[in-house]
Amino acid sequence: MKLSPAVSLLVAMFAVTSPAQAGWLDSVFGTDEKKVEKVETTADAQSTDLVGNVMSQLGLSKDQAEGGLGTLLSLAQSNLGDSDFSQLSNSIPGADTLLSAVPALASDDGMSGLLSQAGDLGKSFEGAAMVYDAFEQLGIKKEYVAPMVDIAKSYLETNGTEGTVDLLMKGVNSLL
Repeated sequence: MKLSPAVSLLVAMFAVTSPAQAGWLDSVFGTDEKKVEKVETTADAQSTDLVGNVMSQLGLSKDQAEGGLGTLLSLAQSNLGDSDFSQLSNSIPGADTLLSAVPALASDDGMSGLLSQAGDLGKSFEGAAMVYDAFEQLGIKKEYVAPMVDIAKSYLETNGTEGTVDLLMKGVNSLL
């Protein structure tokens, strides 16, 4: 039985190296932690896709793209009911981040400040003026409003739930 020491040596080597290779079971069956991480990564990638599309198509920085998209979402939020806006924002990963990127505007600044003092007639134009003022503060040309809406619309056509494109258009209709 001269093979016995050799077999023992092979078994011992396998036992020593097996724990280092035990991770292959996780890759086959997956773990809940990795699945959660993958879902979060997918949501981040989708949000990055939307922001990235705005950046590449309009030549804007990340801050400008996030602030511009957040401004559009802010306008939609003020024009839609809670339920409709919730449905819209749930279709845009990172919507809260985009909304937090909206620049703060003083109530008496720019065109929106003037319109806020014009009574009911001014109120109807105030939302659009707020968007233009925010775009100006972000260093975005006001001519980019419609293309940015189109990019968001295209994103929702591909990634949104049914009806979210209509909600977006209803929310930003004062711009178009």
